[in-house]
Amino acid sequence: MNDRQHDQGRRRTLMGLAGAMAGMTAVRGARAAGPLRIAVVGGIDRCGVWPRLAERAARATALDIVTVAVAPKEALLPVFRDGRADVMLIHGGDEVFGLASEGWVGALSVWAFNDHVIVGPEDDPAGIGGTSDGIAAMRRLRDGRFPFVAFRDPGSHGIVQRLWRLGGITPSEDWVQLDAADNPHEILEFAAGRSAHVVVGRIPVLTGKRRLTGQRMLVAGDPAMRRAYVAAPPGPDHPASEETREAAARFIAFLVSPEGQSALAAADAGGPWLFPLDRTVRASKAG
Repeated sequence: MNDRQHDQGRRRTLMGLAGAMAGMTAVRGARAAGPLRIAVVGGIDRCGVWPRLAERAARATALDIVTVAVAPKEALLPVFRDGRADVMLIHGGDEVFGLASEGWVGALSVWAFNDHVIVGPEDDPAGIGGTSDGIAAMRRLRDGRFPFVAFRDPGSHGIVQRLWRLGGITPSEDWVQLDAADNPHEILEFAAGRSAHVVVGRIPVLTGKRRLTGQRMLVAGDPAMRRAYVAAPPGPDHPASEETREAAARFIAFLVSPEGQSALAAADAGGPWLFPLDRTVRASKAG
């Protein structure tokens, strides 16, 4: 290869590297700044808290906040990963932690909690109705061998495992049944057909997403049966512009601030639906 050919090859290589770097930059900051697009898990919206909170957050932060998706968690994740949302408000869990490990989600911030309840037969054969101690209720179910369905929903599963661990409770097949419902949305019907108890989220029950059939909420109000909502900002591989990242950070900082927590409490009309951070801490200490 002569010097001229060498120089031409070098120029082509440098041009190729420059093009590749420009392409990488375009991918990482491809979306022009605009409204801050929020994707929220359905329960936050269904109970009415999110629309009221979004309005208060927009006023406090001077951001143009737009809700682009309201859906179950499994439907929100691809919306965020594809760059169609800038922030997710979602339960913490393996799926969102996985996106964080892959670089799509940035540092997660806990900003609120929802709670779970124990639903059982309306006539309450176990005598746990009207109580607020999940561990004591589980011990009562175990000691009396009252049927309990271990719901396979990740949130409910985590709550049940926590109660069993804290209460020193060992499940056995003479009182615990596996969830064999064809559809997770049919868990209450499945439990009702077996006169069994089950742990489910309170919001889906109160909003009618999960319908009671000869059943009622028996145990509610236990801080140990709460689950965290996290705010997920764009990570390094998310195609958000720097301006959008700054807007997301400002929005999340508001959510976790005293002002944002007060706004959450004010938006919680007809509840409580969600529990602010400070209220959860106080309840946990009191318990």
